[in-house]
Amino acid sequence: MLSSGLIIIATWSVGIGIVALQPETPLGFGLPGPGPAALARYLDPAFIDIAAWATGVFTACLITGILAVVVHRTHRLVAAQACVERARDNLARHVSANLVDELAELDEPFGPARIQDAAILFADVIGFTSLCEGRSPQAVMAMLRGFHERMADCVFEAGGTLDKFVGDSVMATFGTPKPSRRDATNALTCARKMLACLDAWNTERRAQGEPVLKIGIGLHFGPVVLGTIGHERRVEYAVLGDTVNTASRLEALSRDLQTSLVSSHALIEKVRAEVGEHTVRGMHRHPPVVVRGRMQAMEVWILVEHGCKPRLPLFEAESATTS
Repeated sequence: MLSSGLIIIATWSVGIGIVALQPETPLGFGLPGPGPAALARYLDPAFIDIAAWATGVFTACLITGILAVVVHRTHRLVAAQACVERARDNLARHVSANLVDELAELDEPFGPARIQDAAILFADVIGFTSLCEGRSPQAVMAMLRGFHERMADCVFEAGGTLDKFVGDSVMATFGTPKPSRRDATNALTCARKMLACLDAWNTERRAQGEPVLKIGIGLHFGPVVLGTIGHERRVEYAVLGDTVNTASRLEALSRDLQTSLVSSHALIEKVRAEVGEHTVRGMHRHPPVVVRGRMQAMEVWILVEHGCKPRLPLFEAESATTS
């Protein structure tokens, strides 16, 4: 903008100068004096008014400067917005998308620690240590990235919050930071999506000669503690409590029960209350089992897959629907 303005002013001034240097060109400064001769000289088509030229140059410089400032501020605004979006994208790589929105919109997005109900999901690769044996670090990292990417997509599609990756384990929450009317249902839907996505990926892996992956998923619903923990220079949004611990234990229990999905009775009951009985089809009530860390046996539901025989007999469907 400055260059364009300077070129226009210079071209105009050079043109005026060339005409002014001609011997026959009358020159003046400002309005003509009294008398018809002065007026006739001022109205001569070849007359050059130096004051008018100076005023035009000043006006052109002023307009050029204003436009240059506007363009510069607009450029800075666009650059700042690009930096904000880049920072937002970088934050979204480490924090779930709905948490990014929460962090961006409020000065204190989470406030003090609070207790609310939420659904918790844990998913973990079964036999990950043996899968890594004899494989290069690059191959293990590529496998983990592929697994994490697919599981994270399932969480986001189901409206959940990706809490963290811990090695080959994924933790997701539903109902945080804000609860909804379908948190338990979304958690169960996410678990089904994960299993379907893994089946599709395993088909590709078989075709490439790669070993298939199996996962165990644990689901639980109940009160959790929400808040930030850590140092003032490095805080982390955390979901804590017995509900989280129990969901992790249920995921580990999937190995003993020979199933890929174990859910607490509390979550199944919540799903029934949210959307009805049809959503829990495929899930079967299991006799109470002792979960590590708990004194009393706990009622659980498992996904019975084709060709899979649970370690303990299942309750009849009628008894499940009357519970």
